[in-house]
Parts: sequence; structure tokens; C-alpha cells
Amino acid sequence: MDSKGLILVVDDDPDIVATTRIILEKNGYEVHTAPSGAAALGLLDRITPDILLLDVMMTTDTEGFDLAFKLKEDPRFRDLPIIMLTAFLDKVRTEGAGPFEFILGEQWPVEWLFEKPLDAKKLLAKIAAVLKERKTA
Repeated sequence: MDSKGLILVVDDDPDIVATTRIILEKNGYEVHTAPSGAAALGLLDRITPDILLLDVMMTTDTEGFDLAFKLKEDPRFRDLPIIMLTAFLDKVRTEGAGPFEFILGEQWPVEWLFEKPLDAKKLLAKIAAVLKERKTA
């Protein structure tokens, strides 16, 4: 069976990674994973994903955003679609915006944000729409 596309999932929660991998592979996607931004950067030297699914809070509360900003500055990855998967908004609501102020006041380096727990149907629909848009562009 041909893959619908290659997706890189970057998240430090092994349960989220396993669940996301099952959902994506069951729906025809090739999946690679990395547990941190640093590991993702190493992997990106060897693979070219069609989409990056990226957690915000890993080693630090803003590691995902830090990686996304870095990728958008790199000409190789400037056009890589990034979908953030996060409990970030809940954390901002409960703990305040303090640690995230530099992010909240800037242009975000991602266009789509999905809150955890994930709605698999909505995520799959968004991935399909993004890939379709990239093919027609």
C-alpha cells in the first residue's frame, strides 16, 4: 500500500506518540517519531516529512515553539506545515501567560493548533486538507 504522506511526530509522551502513530498508520501515513526538538532536528537531516506534528511542552514549556521558530528560519523547512498538538492553552488558562509571553505577542510559527486530548477525526481531516493544498500549490 502506498503511503498518503510522511509525518514526523515530535512529542515526549510515549503514550501520545504510540496512539498518534496507530491512528496515522491505520489511515495510510508513514510515521517517524522523535521525543524532543533536538532528536527531531537530527532526524530531519535524514528524512523529509510532508507534515510535522509537534508538541509544545517537552523538555521545556516552550520547546515545541522554539523548534518551530528555528525551522521557519531554515530555508529547507520554511514551508514545512507544522501542526501543534498541545495542552498549552489549558496551561495558559490555569497558570497564566507568564512563561509564554514571548510567544503570545509574536506571529506564531504554526498555522494549526490542536488541543490534547486529540480528536482523531478532526486531526486526520486537517492533515488530509493540508496535504491536498500542498499538492495543488
